[in-house]
Amino acid sequence: MVKQESIRKGSKVFFADTKDEPVTVLDNLNGRISVQLGKLVTTYAEDLFPVPLTPQLIQRCSFIKTDEYVFEHPEDDIELEYDYKGITHMHIHQSNTSLQLTALHELQHAYWAVTDKELAFR
Repeated sequence: MVKQESIRKGSKVFFADTKDEPVTVLDNLNGRISVQLGKLVTTYAEDLFPVPLTPQLIQRCSFIKTDEYVFEHPEDDIELEYDYKGITHMHIHQSNTSLQLTALHELQHAYWAVTDKELAFR
C-alpha cells in the first residue's frame, strides 16, 4: 500500500489487482484519490501500491543506461544506480546529494523536487 501523503497528482502507482501497467493519479483530495483506469475511478490509498523500480522502468523515465546498473539523465546531471535489492540510489551531482528510492512515485517526487519538472514516463 502507498501512504496517502506520498501520493500527488501525476504519481504512477499500481491500482488494486491491475499490476501490469502503472496508472496515473489525477487528484488526491481529502483522502479520495482519482485515477485514470480506462475511466475515472475514485479510490483510497489502501487500493494503491508502489511500482517497484526496475532497470526497464528507469529507462521508460528517459534515463539512459550507461553501465550494467547505472542510468543517467544528462540534461539534469542525475545518475541512478540500481542494486537489484530493490534499492535505487539517486545521485544529484550539482548538490552532491544521494537518495535511496524503491518506487516509481518516489523517483517522480525526487526528480520534481530537484528539477522543478515532471519526470517523463513512456
